[in-house]
Amino acid sequence: MKIGLDFDGVIANCGKLKSDVAKMLFDLDIPPHKFKREIVIGEGHLTAEQYLNLQMTIYETREYGFLMEPVAGVLECVPKLLALGHTILVVTSRGEAALKIAKEWSAEQGLTIDFVGLGYGVSKAEACRGLDVYIDDDLDKLKPLVGIVPHRYLFSWGYNMHVANGNIAKRMVSWDEFHNTIKSL
Repeated sequence: MKIGLDFDGVIANCGKLKSDVAKMLFDLDIPPHKFKREIVIGEGHLTAEQYLNLQMTIYETREYGFLMEPVAGVLECVPKLLALGHTILVVTSRGEAALKIAKEWSAEQGLTIDFVGLGYGVSKAEACRGLDVYIDDDLDKLKPLVGIVPHRYLFSWGYNMHVANGNIAKRMVSWDEFHNTIKSL
């Protein structure tokens, strides 16, 4: 099976990283489960400019980017999926500089997987054509995959639990659940 993975929020725990860096940069305590753009700006924790600065800092600065922690279970489950003969492709919205950091970080974690970096705001639809499965933590990025990727999954975090996933994607709460789902397909 051909499996597509988003990077931030599926492989790397970006909510925790954003929370940690918000404390470093702005001396703000924003819990990881609130780290979605519309929540932190909407609730007045950060301005749009501060949020953009935070994103650029963590995604495009090696010093901060390498503070990422893996999502629980990813380092065990990805090798298991590969050992079962599945092909894995990371399809991310990261642009060139941020993609380089993600690839280096992944290699240091022992994950030998291929990446496609599209850049922010670009639909993942064409890059995901031919995949059997795709998992992302952003439902808006899964919507264009309806009719393209047969099995779509939304990796659940506190920052996306309020989003109704409808027929777009099935929720996954852990890497173990995702791994077991793939084994049953």
